[in-house]
Amino acid sequence: MEDSITRLSSFILEEQQLISDCLKGNSTSQKMLYDKYSGQMYSICLRYCSDEHHAQDALQNGFIRVFRNLNKYRNDGPLGAWIRKIIVRASIDQIELKKRHQSIFSNVELDSITDQYIEWSDDMTYNQLIKLIGNLPVGYKAVFNMYVLDDMPHAEIAEILQITESTSRTQLKKARTMIQKQMLEKNYII
Repeated sequence: MEDSITRLSSFILEEQQLISDCLKGNSTSQKMLYDKYSGQMYSICLRYCSDEHHAQDALQNGFIRVFRNLNKYRNDGPLGAWIRKIIVRASIDQIELKKRHQSIFSNVELDSITDQYIEWSDDMTYNQLIKLIGNLPVGYKAVFNMYVLDDMPHAEIAEILQITESTSRTQLKKARTMIQKQMLEKNYII
């Protein structure tokens, strides 16, 4: 027990030092922070953006925000959770930007999700679930990701997406129904 407390304390001190060095503009520390969290955050971007190009843009924009606002981190929760909120918002902004471009360039076909190496089987994998989520309309996908995968309450989702809580709940219900329908079509057991 004492060993785990010592390791946790050491981890917290190391992270606080890393944050302090980043705030001083130390590029090595900034790269360390990016390397520590970028893989996990990129997977979040992929869940929202559905294609690699837009996910990479969201990740980059999100980390720019992280470093610009790191002085606002109050150490009142895990740093990873704080970064995740910024990355989710950057991903949503990327979706909005994509929607604007689609309306401006409606005749131009934009990137779509293609996952060539997923083979369907009786057991559903994480990647297969992500593909099913990727087939949802943008609003349903955002609410589903935020509520189910990022564990956000409807009040926070409503605030971020600028919708009502009841709209968030309705979109979540419709997203679940659509995923279940897709699962039935693919002969997955629900």
